[in-house]
Amino acid sequence: MEKSDTGKSRRPAAHARGSDDNDRVALYIRLTRVFRERILSGEWPSGHRLPPIPALCREYDVAPITIRQALKPLAEDGWIVAARGKGTFVTGATCAACEDPALRAAISDPLLLGPEQSIRILGRKRRVMLPPELASDAALDDYVRIDKIHRHRGTPFALMSIYVAARAYDRFPKGADRHFKLFRLLRDHGGLQPVRGRQLTTICHADQQSAALLDYSLGGVLVRMRAWWFDSAEKVVFAGTFLYRGDMFVLDRIDDYPNLSLIPNVRAVAEAPRAGRPAGRGSGRGSGSGAKRPRPVA
Repeated sequence: MEKSDTGKSRRPAAHARGSDDNDRVALYIRLTRVFRERILSGEWPSGHRLPPIPALCREYDVAPITIRQALKPLAEDGWIVAARGKGTFVTGATCAACEDPALRAAISDPLLLGPEQSIRILGRKRRVMLPPELASDAALDDYVRIDKIHRHRGTPFALMSIYVAARAYDRFPKGADRHFKLFRLLRDHGGLQPVRGRQLTTICHADQQSAALLDYSLGGVLVRMRAWWFDSAEKVVFAGTFLYRGDMFVLDRIDDYPNLSLIPNVRAVAEAPRAGRPAGRGSGRGSGSGAKRPRPVA
């Protein structure tokens, strides 16, 4: 809904039939999402006075009733407050995910579980193999599956299904996966040293189960990560699917070489081995690249 270079309104453009389910969502709901993002991004910071309704109508090329409908959920949730004769203001009740260092560390640090985070184990299952979405030519034949939720200040922000090589999991202290991230347990107690990893990140939407477990809206945006870690024998010793609430997601990545291009090598991507297929000695091991790979919280 951004303005074009010609200064035209931000109203969503029509798409070809079936190209975007979002087009079927009521316009005022989409505007609520846009306004919420303007608050979370800091464009409308705490204490900021929102543009008057006529200005928003012009900006988004909609009727006043649509703007009022879009602002109502934000007022009900405490994001904004109206002051008679003064206007509508952003409250201090919200905080952008990127501005919360504890949440940023909870997702970006694969080893540390901070004092404001907690783990809820949903279940464990032994003698399982990797599911189709994590299938790999380098898979072992015996994993332990751990399903769990990570919480930040009591609010669930990540739903995970993680597969750890059984011979490594059996070395973990009993019950330690309730109090420590699995990747740290793998490093400290598993007897297996991950030496190479791969991560695939996409966007999906919350179904009924994930919405309920994450205390999130049905159809809400989720960040889905799939990750694989390999040992020195090029076998998958750790893999998982990670679902993060879109409104609580922030991944802080730091590269050793700031001049590295952010544009991927298309040819290298096209020639990359399938997930889990061992790479040749001259590829996939980071030769010529010192970039640190972001790891999902585990």
